[in-house]
Amino acid sequence: MRTFVIAALTLALGLTSAVAAPRHLPPRGFAPPPHKTLPFEVKPGTELTIPIAIVDGKPVVGTPRLGMLGASKPADGEITVGLERDAGTLYNQITVAERTAQPIDFLVTGLNGGTKIDETEICGRLDQPVVARIGSVPWRFSVNGFEVGKSGAGCNS
Repeated sequence: MRTFVIAALTLALGLTSAVAAPRHLPPRGFAPPPHKTLPFEVKPGTELTIPIAIVDGKPVVGTPRLGMLGASKPADGEITVGLERDAGTLYNQITVAERTAQPIDFLVTGLNGGTKIDETEICGRLDQPVVARIGSVPWRFSVNGFEVGKSGAGCNS
């Protein structure tokens, strides 16, 4: 009787007494989805050099190179995003240099796990480097959301 009551309660609560779910093989011809290259991650003290081409009015992002802060300048068709900790503050400084055909706007997002902590929109400029700030509390920083520049309309940096 006791076993019957425990089994009834288990079923009523939606619990299962199975230890592990059965393994199923993927169907024949199954291919995993292609690995996404976006977003790119940058950490304080490093810089990310990203090749970008503009095709049909949209930016096409290539494979980035990660390096030490200040180690390289962008070549033609590249953007360099550097992240440096501001001493004595709770912010990091973002420095962006572009050598693209048109200015490119993008986001730098600070994340703790999957939770967004801070986000800064970077408005691209070809005539001089862009300097912005983002909170230094996040564990990792994502560079994402690339689009051709809006010419200052609705951009925060």
